[in-house]
Amino acid sequence: MRQLKLSVILLLIIKLNLSAQTGLINKFDLQQNDLAITRLAQPNQYMDKIGQKAALLGFENGSFEMWIWPWKVLRNFEMQFFVGTTTQPILAKDILRDISVTPEATTLTFVYESFTVKEIIFIPHDKAGAIILLDVNTTTPLTIVPGFMPVMQPQWPAGIGGQYSYWDDGMNAYVISESQQRGLFLCGSPVAQQMAAPPAHMFADNPIQFKIDIKPGDAKNNFIPIAIAGSAVKTKYDSVKTLYKNLLSNIESLYKKNYEYYQNLRNSTVEVITPDEKLNLAFEYGKVALNNLMVDNATLGKGLVAGYGLSGGGGRPGFAWYFGGDAFINSLAMNSYGDYSTVRDALEFTQKWQRQENFPIRKKNPTDKVIDVGKMAHELSQSDGLIDWWNDYHFGYNHADTSPWYLVSIGDYFRKTGDLEFIKKSWKSIVQAYKWSLSKDSNGDGLMDLKGAGLGVLEFGSLVKIFNDNYTQSLWTQGIKEVNLMAKYVGDKEVEDETTKLFPKAQQALEKIFWIDDLGFYSFGAAEDGKQVRDKNIYSSTPILFGLYDQQRSVSTIKKFNESDMITNWGVRNLSNKSSMYEPANYNYGTIWPFTSYFIGAAQFYTHFNLQGLETIRKTAQHAFDYGIGIVPEVFSGDINTKLGEAYHDQGFSVSGYIFPMVNGLIGLEVDALNNKITFAPKLPADWKYLEVKNIKIKNTVTSAECRVQNGEMKLLIDVNSDKEIEFEYNPDFELGVEINSVMLNGKKLDSELVKHEQAYQLKTNFKAKGENELVINYKPSIGIYLLSSTTPIGATNEGLKIISQEYNGNKLIIYCEGKPNRNYELGVMNFELIGKVIGAEFNEGKIIINIPGSGEEFIKHDVVIEKK
Repeated sequence: MRQLKLSVILLLIIKLNLSAQTGLINKFDLQQNDLAITRLAQPNQYMDKIGQKAALLGFENGSFEMWIWPWKVLRNFEMQFFVGTTTQPILAKDILRDISVTPEATTLTFVYESFTVKEIIFIPHDKAGAIILLDVNTTTPLTIVPGFMPVMQPQWPAGIGGQYSYWDDGMNAYVISESQQRGLFLCGSPVAQQMAAPPAHMFADNPIQFKIDIKPGDAKNNFIPIAIAGSAVKTKYDSVKTLYKNLLSNIESLYKKNYEYYQNLRNSTVEVITPDEKLNLAFEYGKVALNNLMVDNATLGKGLVAGYGLSGGGGRPGFAWYFGGDAFINSLAMNSYGDYSTVRDALEFTQKWQRQENFPIRKKNPTDKVIDVGKMAHELSQSDGLIDWWNDYHFGYNHADTSPWYLVSIGDYFRKTGDLEFIKKSWKSIVQAYKWSLSKDSNGDGLMDLKGAGLGVLEFGSLVKIFNDNYTQSLWTQGIKEVNLMAKYVGDKEVEDETTKLFPKAQQALEKIFWIDDLGFYSFGAAEDGKQVRDKNIYSSTPILFGLYDQQRSVSTIKKFNESDMITNWGVRNLSNKSSMYEPANYNYGTIWPFTSYFIGAAQFYTHFNLQGLETIRKTAQHAFDYGIGIVPEVFSGDINTKLGEAYHDQGFSVSGYIFPMVNGLIGLEVDALNNKITFAPKLPADWKYLEVKNIKIKNTVTSAECRVQNGEMKLLIDVNSDKEIEFEYNPDFELGVEINSVMLNGKKLDSELVKHEQAYQLKTNFKAKGENELVINYKPSIGIYLLSSTTPIGATNEGLKIISQEYNGNKLIIYCEGKPNRNYELGVMNFELIGKVIGAEFNEGKIIINIPGSGEEFIKHDVVIEKK
């Protein structure tokens, strides 16, 4: 037996040595991952793989461009195959079969009659490089020929000359650099052979190629590795060769570290389990997409970029540079599920570029007066250092809304983490941003305005730089509230007293300026003379999610926004299609941004329009499966369910568009570390029987909550992994008309209050919890309706039923809706045994069938009345 073991070990050593000598990598098993999404590949569909120092951006056909920040190393990387001695190439894109995506790696499968090649792509999350593993099964000799166009171009708006490439026989790789060697990169394989001799000191007009020869059986137990790696700053070539070799010699461990990195992200942040498996999956991929916005630039540091996309022949890879506003917007989504360390890093990065007296924009003359001290930066190219971004370009500080967003973001971080040390360290920065924003109140009404401040939410068109911008001013008002809270804990009595007086003043001004009484909704903006914009605009929902507006008026506004001129089957228009300014493909005046679901979705849930809020989330999350897998494009047509041509492919705040309202609204999760309190206010659809939320972090305590509903009983199981008590509020929504019979916590009666909102009833409870707890609510059910889950095909137009609102009156449930005439629309119904009569629709087999009489293609308002027995 001992002899046999020695023989096996000896054979293994021989096998490892042979693989090392040939440059092949011993096959290892890829991790099983229940987040894997596999489908037929779409050759012209965008895909990417992202790390903190590098990004591979391309198409599902295998063609890609490679960035090692801030350098675009190469583009049009493609493979072709030659069978036997033939000279006829088989293009990889022509034999593409399927794609399989996990957070850690993407696999493309190419199938031909005599071979199969699986291309496994991953970016080590903290390394300046990419790994491609070819898993080859061939019955005949096969030659694989990768080729690419070397680029060596820094990110927009920088530009250089003197690029070159050459083949290094010792590395079996092409060297790509420029005359000053401010970046130096390698692309090749240990088994590669040179096929091209690029001209000295310049790039060729055609792709440079290398080849890999494979005999049947050679790769049976091995992967063929290809690596792209290098240094984004000036360094010695030996250092780059060492990095390149280290990547190739540690491929399996780097892959496993990638898998562990994303598993840790999943298991250390909030995980949501609902009956909607697609929504669960979109949530996890949303966390990955947001985490992948963190870029560690070798010169500038670590911060959040806005998104990614193809640059083609240029130097703009989507919005893959640092945007302050995007970072702050996305931070609220990331805070909501507990990725606090990433948010802190992002906040610290933005503080580095806050405007000071002579930095980063230098005075042209020593006597120049700087009026923008404290203003937060809007954007920063990753090529700063190769260019003088702040002084030679005018984009850095052109937005006004970035500074109040900073106050909102850092305040939200503080409440959720209790990180007082960081707030004290940041206090000078916070006060400067607050003072700058305050200085932009030109008329003394308590609200900063856009006069001399910069851009608000819009960047062009007739409403750009409107004096009163609801979006910016509501952020400022919420920012005052956050500064007031932080000042109390820091002990800055002067700022605390000032903001205590300023907040109600600003809030009253918001109400006065923006409410349109005859139309029943809040305006997008108003001119300096008070003239209001009278078109519905989605950004008016921003203050509603923060609770800054009158409750009844907020409900009225959301009712108006639930109508068909705003709501579509694939998202919410930013402007009513009844507006004279409406253009369905206009970036700011008629399109659908998944990003705006952030505001309208959260506002719908805040006002308890729960059916509509869920629909907003679902339709936005669907885009994570329709285009690049697990990511969401920037902007869509307002009339047709399709991404606009100008829209970038992987936009961070598009993902936040469903993540934020999902956590804050649908799940109703709020962590208050300052008061050691968790609020769990779920708004379960009538057909959901369970909801589970894991990994809720409050300081060092981790809590999970599981809610189950059956036959007039709602049971909440809470597990707090601490002997110390936390305060817990459980405030679930129920359908209109329910009656609460009893509320018991761990077998004892618990005091509660039933609040009858216009669109839902909400039970409110408050208690202390530690260890395992069980809360049981017994209630008399009422009739509950729900929207059936559906998928809107790409290319579809707006056809679906719109539920505007509900009303419970005596024993009647009234549904106010909109639809197109002579179509059958279906609504699900729970507790349908309680139905006595239906007016305006038919009841059939547990569903309400609505067919609105009329003619034409326009939406028609319609009422359905459901009478109880």
